[in-house]
Amino acid sequence: PADGKMNKVKWILTWPLIFVLFCTIPNCSKPRWERWFMLTFILSTLWIALFSYFMVWMVTVIGYTLGIPDVIMGITFLAAGTSVPDCMASLIVARQGLGDMAVSNTIGSNVFDILVGLGVPWGLQTMAIDYGSTVKINSKGLVYSVALLLGSV
Repeated sequence: PADGKMNKVKWILTWPLIFVLFCTIPNCSKPRWERWFMLTFILSTLWIALFSYFMVWMVTVIGYTLGIPDVIMGITFLAAGTSVPDCMASLIVARQGLGDMAVSNTIGSNVFDILVGLGVPWGLQTMAIDYGSTVKINSKGLVYSVALLLGSV
């Protein structure tokens, strides 16, 4: 009985978000929308970008309120929070006997994060916003992180 009540509360809290996503992203698994798969991908990526912006903003506010530096908040909460869903998906497919899919999911998501998550904003900055400009990277840990990723590949 208590589990049913929690499911109802969860449904009530998530319904507005699910409704907005339902209205803005075509379901390409249905025959009617099969040809719109690229639009589904692009809109899903835009929604993820919006959610990521709010997540980073809230973590920054919480860190500032509690007196925790942005670097620590980013490494612990943001990095771990974005890796847990990939880890869960990899565990699920590995249990189904699809080990190669689990490994490709783990590596692929990080490669996508670096190439799209960093490459697209930097590309827009240097090609569309301020043509010919350079992007200054103010992070000592970025080279180390990219080296670890390339080493794991």
